Amino acid sequence: METAAYELRPAGFSERLIAYLIDTLPFSVAAAVTMWVWSGVLGRGASLAAMEADAALWIGLMSAWQFFGTIGGATPGKALMGLRVVRADGSPPGAARALARTAAWLFLSTPLANFGFWMALFNSRTRTLHDIVAGTYVVEYGPRRSNGALAFLLAAGSAIGLWVLQYWVNLVRPRPNDVYAVLKADNGLWVIAEIEEAYKSRHGTYTDSLDDLAQASGDPALFRSALLDVFRPAPFRIQAGSAGWRVTAAAKDRRGTIVTRRGP
Repeated sequence: METAAYELRPAGFSERLIAYLIDTLPFSVAAAVTMWVWSGVLGRGASLAAMEADAALWIGLMSAWQFFGTIGGATPGKALMGLRVVRADGSPPGAARALARTAAWLFLSTPLANFGFWMALFNSRTRTLHDIVAGTYVVEYGPRRSNGALAFLLAAGSAIGLWVLQYWVNLVRPRPNDVYAVLKADNGLWVIAEIEEAYKSRHGTYTDSLDDLAQASGDPALFRSALLDVFRPAPFRIQAGSAGWRVTAAAKDRRGTIVTRRGP
């Protein structure tokens, strides 16, 4: 057996972490890009159903990647880092153990902030929860291929980069729907401004009452429906008096952007 030429040394945590990132980062990026194309480029909207379908697709492909890689002894990430998945005697895990390992990887190790992966930090042979469940070990295969400190720095940098990418894609970068929602809110304030001026011309002062504005609009039902369509229910505040008025509201984009207009 080819592995007999080398001592089966437990893989270092740093090497395992960088291999994990190599194997999972492409799927995480692909899921983010798919959602961006669906909601941004195609303009289909980021509904809960779309996000769940996107996650299910890429998690399924990533699980298949793990399963078939484990049957062969190493996923591409592990192979690049000179690691191999084996039984206690150094033999390949086989299909049954590969299936058990993949299932435990997905349903046990990944939930709760990847708790099952971090167990390797405290195990003398750097075994994760899914290794223990499947009875497998990850070992160095052949001569050492990386420096542990460098691997750890690369892994940490990659993990931080992935987190920043996900945060930017999902929260920071405005999508077309977000921009449109803010524009709608701004246009809604222009309508309120016109109604305030019309109310002032009739009553000699501005009003901070939504009921007064609804009546002054000429169609109270349509006015209230438009408010719910354009603005979030809170915060929504009108300040008015004889000298002027000010409206503060939140647009219906993902971040609830605050829009303000004052007059006259």
